[in-house]
Amino acid sequence: MDPQKKKELRKQILDEKIFGPMVDKSFGDADLDNSGFIEKNELAILLKSIHLSLNIPPPSKDDIDKELKRLDTNSDGKISKEEFRALVKDLALFSIDIMTN
Repeated sequence: MDPQKKKELRKQILDEKIFGPMVDKSFGDADLDNSGFIEKNELAILLKSIHLSLNIPPPSKDDIDKELKRLDTNSDGKISKEEFRALVKDLALFSIDIMTN
């Protein structure tokens, strides 16, 4: 991928008007019980799916616990939509970096 295309993709990911609706859809898909939060079991399912799609070993229980702790910035034991945005943006930016290496 040429540097200009990479720059444009990064700009779109960081633009809330473009990326926000995608995050909302992803959050809704991950929030299996429609509680408005992603609990640990839902995060585990999401992370396992991501690892599978990237063809890397599934996350361990410890990996899932660490990711929950990292994303759960208010320490309530679950991930809000705003906290989820950090995960999705990180993954999208990581994907762009992988595609360009």
